[in-house]
Amino acid sequence: MSIFRAYDIRGIYGKDLTEKVMKNIGKALGTFLGGNKNVCVGYDTRKSSKKLFEAFSSGLTSTGCNVISLGLVANPMLYFYAWKNKIFGALITASHNPKNWNGLKMVRPNGVSFIEEIKLIENTYDSKKFIKGRGRITKADVFKNYKKFLESKFGVIRKKVVVECFGAAAVTALPILRSLGLDVISLHDKPDGNFFGFTRPEPKGENLNMLKKAVKREKADFGVAFDGDGDRSVFVDNRGREPNVSSVIATFVDYILKKKRGSILLTADCASEIEDIAKELRGKTIWWRVGHGFIEEKSAKEKVLFAGEQSSHLYFNEFYPFSDGILATIYLAKILSESKKTLSELLDEIKIHPIKKLYINVGSDENKIRIIESLKKRYPNALDIMDGIKMKLDDVEWVLIRASQTNPEINLCVEARNENRMKNIIREYIKLVKQI
Repeated sequence: MSIFRAYDIRGIYGKDLTEKVMKNIGKALGTFLGGNKNVCVGYDTRKSSKKLFEAFSSGLTSTGCNVISLGLVANPMLYFYAWKNKIFGALITASHNPKNWNGLKMVRPNGVSFIEEIKLIENTYDSKKFIKGRGRITKADVFKNYKKFLESKFGVIRKKVVVECFGAAAVTALPILRSLGLDVISLHDKPDGNFFGFTRPEPKGENLNMLKKAVKREKADFGVAFDGDGDRSVFVDNRGREPNVSSVIATFVDYILKKKRGSILLTADCASEIEDIAKELRGKTIWWRVGHGFIEEKSAKEKVLFAGEQSSHLYFNEFYPFSDGILATIYLAKILSESKKTLSELLDEIKIHPIKKLYINVGSDENKIRIIESLKKRYPNALDIMDGIKMKLDDVEWVLIRASQTNPEINLCVEARNENRMKNIIREYIKLVKQI
């Protein structure tokens, strides 16, 4: 399968993605933009990222575009710079993928990720018909204005939080969190291209064990783990528990809609009970497909106040349309600072059935496409969500099966009445996927 995906570019470094390939991608982007454009460019902590940044920048400037280098930076900071300055942006990152992967995320001047542009850039890349020019590279500091923006919105917040960085790009966020008054205990807080031995910087499962223990040991108000580029944040409550992400989303929905009436957007893998909470607060719920690029575009179009994905992408569209794990962390601290309840108490008040999301490695991108096509034929009455299907088992339980946009995996998400039913449903559908 092509390295050009639905809303970004990803591949294995040295195999799919080399310096030559990345230089030509830079040329393709510059050609697509018509040259003579300013593009902010940054990179994550992977060992290959700096080299790919240099190759990409070389290709981009060869078309007449100017590169504004932000250096090592978290995804939401680069998106913020592009959005604030109304320019295009590009980040060298493979987010939560393993260390041998890398890629590229690109953003429009309005803060929404490239979607249909990816295919046009791929066509230009394949044609090798690049325009020529002479751009230049300058440097800029995004941290000051990003910090100033967040301080203007939130002020000082006195809460204690443990932050898991995995040695990834979110290490750049630590000074900002502290500047807002948060008492931060940081884990794996130095840039490390090997992610301190973690298989990948994915905030889930065993990767959260150290965070959970630290939250209880430090008696923190909560813990947060960021993914590889910092646009996702997975929370751990004050008791060291990893809550259902839909419960966290419901917490934000409840707070936001009590402040202002409006619409929220949820992806198909979120708990249906969140819509009931929104209805009680006279809020409208829009259901949409999974994927940060699709969510950003739809959120901006519908002018929703907030959007959430079960993957822990959280969008506070009252500020800007892109997902920001750093902002989500500050926002949660704000909610707790205004409440007399702990995070665990707030979460326990929300009654949501168990939801689990897991990833099934199917060996190749070709296999995942074949499996989804087969499932659509087998279950013609299921809800078609473009990259997969959603099947309602009864008035509560459902199964969502979709192709990952970033890995050779099938994503399986299930809502069940209880944990025993959850185990049985997961076992049944894992078996089904592996048989196809």
